[in-house]
Order: sequence, then C-alpha cells, then structure tokens
Amino acid sequence: MKVLVIQLARLGDIFQTWPTLNALHRAGCEVHLLVRPRFREAAEGIDAVNKIHEFRTDEVLGPVLSHGAGGTLASMEAVDKLMTELDIESFDRIINLSFSPLSSWLTFDLEMRSFQRGKAVMAVGYTRHADGTLAIPDDASAYFFAQVGSRATSAPGETVNRLPLARIFAVIAQGAVNAAELSADDWKGATETKVREEILPTREFVAIHIGASDQSKTLDVDGWTEIAARLLRRTRMDVVLLGSSGETKKADAIMAGLSALKLPERRILSNVGKTGVSELFSVVKRASLLVGGDSALLHVASLTGTQVLCLSSRTVSHWETGPLSKDSRIIIYGGAGPSGEAVVQEAISMIENGPVVFADRVVSGPMEDVALETSDGHADFVWSLVSMIYLSTPSPEAADRQMTVALENWLEVQEVEKNQLEALARIWSLKGVDSEEARTVSAVIDRIDEITSLITASEPRLAPIERWWATEKVRMGPQDRVQLLARCMALNEQLGIVLNRLRPKQADVKGDRRDGLELDI
Repeated sequence: MKVLVIQLARLGDIFQTWPTLNALHRAGCEVHLLVRPRFREAAEGIDAVNKIHEFRTDEVLGPVLSHGAGGTLASMEAVDKLMTELDIESFDRIINLSFSPLSSWLTFDLEMRSFQRGKAVMAVGYTRHADGTLAIPDDASAYFFAQVGSRATSAPGETVNRLPLARIFAVIAQGAVNAAELSADDWKGATETKVREEILPTREFVAIHIGASDQSKTLDVDGWTEIAARLLRRTRMDVVLLGSSGETKKADAIMAGLSALKLPERRILSNVGKTGVSELFSVVKRASLLVGGDSALLHVASLTGTQVLCLSSRTVSHWETGPLSKDSRIIIYGGAGPSGEAVVQEAISMIENGPVVFADRVVSGPMEDVALETSDGHADFVWSLVSMIYLSTPSPEAADRQMTVALENWLEVQEVEKNQLEALARIWSLKGVDSEEARTVSAVIDRIDEITSLITASEPRLAPIERWWATEKVRMGPQDRVQLLARCMALNEQLGIVLNRLRPKQADVKGDRRDGLELDI
C-alpha cells in the first residue's frame, strides 16, 4: 500500500509524526512524506520514509505575495506542478496531519485527480467536500478540530486536551491503514551517524536547550545562565548548550555570563547553531538529561529515550506537546519563570534517580495511560466531559447547582430543537420545503446555536460538549435536505443522551447509554 503523509508544520510536529511513520512502515506501507523545504532535515534519517516530497512555499505563495493578483498564474502553475508530481505516484491513502486550510485543499486536489483517473483514494485528516466546504472524514480529526489547541481551553492558557499529539496523529493514520497500530517501539531515533568529536564532551553531561519556536516557551539569558551555573557548581556533570543558528547571540550571552562567574570553561560547551538534525539526535541520546522548554528537542528526546526535565510555560500544553520519554518530569510555571533552585534540585534528583522534588508531573512513557485526576479539580472535570464523549469513560455528574441549572436549560433547548425538527419533517411532507410554515420553523431552528452559545458562556465547563456538537454539524457537509434533516435529528438525540448523563442521579435521567466515539488512543 502506497501512502502519502502530509506534514507541513514545523520541526516539532515532524518529530511527533515519526512514531506514526514507523507504524505505517511496520504495517508494510510504502511511505511518502510531504514537508516544507525549511524543515526537510527533520524528516531525514528515519528509515520508515521511502521518499520525501517538498511543498515549496516560495514557489507557491511567493508570486502572489510579491506581485499580488499579477502573480496568481505563476502560483497556480507551481501548485499544479507539485500536484501532478504527487498524482503520478498514484497513492492508495492520503493522511493529512497538518490541520490547515491549505493542506485540506492539497488533499482534496489529490483525491479529485485520482478520481478522474478512475481510482478511489482514501483520505483522512482535513480535506474538502465537492462544494469547497471543509470535510472532516474521521473521528480523530474531528476530535482535533473540536478539542485540541488554543480554541479548546478550560481556563485562560490551559488547554483541555490530555492526549499527546503524537498519539492523535497515529489514530488518524490508523483510520486509513488499520494495521498501523502504534506501539512504544515506534518511538525510535534516527539512524546513528558519525559525530564530530568537538560537539561531544568527554565526560557525562546535561544538555540544555536554550530556545523554542516562541520565546514565551523558554527562559531568558539570565534564567538559563543561573540554571547552568548551579548545575556546574553542584554536580560533576558538564553542560552542553543546544539551539538553532538564530539563537547564537543568546548562547554567547549565556557563555559570557558563565565566564564572568569564573566557572571552568572546559566543562561548558555551546553547540548552538553548530549541529544538524542527525548530530542533534546523537548529542541528545548521549546526554544524561535534557533540560528545556516546550520545543522540538523534547520530541527528539522522546525518540531517543532520553530523560527530560521540561519547563512548561502555562502558554502551552504539556499534555499535547510535552516529553514522552520514560521518567521525564515537568515543572509548570507562569509569570517570570520557574525558580532556578527548584529546577536544579529536580535535575539533580533525576540524575541520581531520586524522588520528585518540585515537578508537577512525571511521565511514565510514550504509551502511558491518560491522566484522569490531577491537582486541578476544575480541569479534571472538563477533561472528564471530553473523555466521556470520545473515549466512553464513565459520566461525571454536574459539579454544582450552577451547572445543574445550565444543564436543565440546555435540555429544554434540546427538546425545543427536537420538536422543531420533527415539525419541519411533517411540514415538508405535507406542504413542501418552501412553504411559509417551513420557513418559520427553520428560523426557530437557526437560533438554537445562538441560544446554546449563551448557555455555555454562562457555564464554560460545558463548552467541550458544545464544541463536539458544533463539530458534528460541520461534518455533515452538503447533502439533500431530507438527509440533512435526518442527521440533525440523530445528532439532537445524541446531544440529549450526553446531557442527560450529566444530570444528578436523583434527576429523571432518560438514559445512560455510552455513545462515545471510542477513539483507540
């Protein structure tokens, strides 16, 4: 089976795709990968990929950005050239892991070209319907659309999702290739290459990644200088700084700060801007510990099995993009940053296989069970709603009277929608779809979304249910009115079941069926 995986995001997302690529290869697939040239290096070194294709942003978008409407033809020609080259490969499956409008159009274009050749190609991930509207064909991608990232929060800066992106990617891919079931063995690094002696210390060392895609995800010069200095003073470990070429000035400032503290230069090595991806794998694999913020190197460490002390800003989700290597630890911080002393104490404890000191979370491995309980009861309840819908876990009860009132209000609205949908079906059968009565009922139905949003705005803890419900409406796509009405009635019934499951036991519960999607995470 010939498979194209589309991954147009950054380094970290590509590294998080590696386990999926390995699973597809293990399932016997010929795996092709579409990436942007800037991040191609992150796709090299993995034996699972048979061929890498490039989406050249400069050729596709450059003419339009430089010449406006006058560059449209050149951009379209560049797109057509790429699509023709990909279509010649005659893929059996397309797996879109980019979750962007652009990638959905690329997927749809390949589907249509294949159809014109008389071959049906199965696609998962975002694509398009024939009328150009967004199509979300699989449940795992619908989960991503509804519950992953900044659009899904339980509180400002705190995302709801607790499933690692790497595992979500794999579930999406398994929707296209059933045999591609993920295992812990799929987290493995690049093929070993010879490493230059000058980038490796001769002694044991702690690697510190000083950068990230966004500065809000990492510490400043003073923060990293303090941590490196404390490690050098209180351990026998050397310290190796890692980062990209764009972070050399930051590295120079850290090195200058350490020098001013009279720390031995022979124990400090800066590889910032000096290593390619293959060498990074080798350096990270040999490190006793990697310390860093939310960044691509966390995912390299997950692939090499290197322990990570992750300093996770509240602006990101450690559940989604945190380290997955066994026994890694996570310190969550807000504001100015974590205490340097707390970081070093935790790092020393990890090096010595000691107990948790300050860490908020310990990772048991890439296939660890999803956490149901944490120290944050509010976030736990919101996650329990998500888990109930998608993983068919037991239902939580409404947390308090405020939520109970909101549920009862929503159930009333759900009942109104049900009655109006049934009335619309009767009117259509007796008087036709364009009658005045039909238009009146449709106007009432059109207001249901607005009223529902008001309910969840008053009780935000119920927002995951609204996002699921709204996403399922998006998934309906274009179809004739009778089919659309039938699907709306079925979704209304599902919503009633979900809401009733949250009502306190003494309430008149209509049913306790578990109609979750049961994603195989």
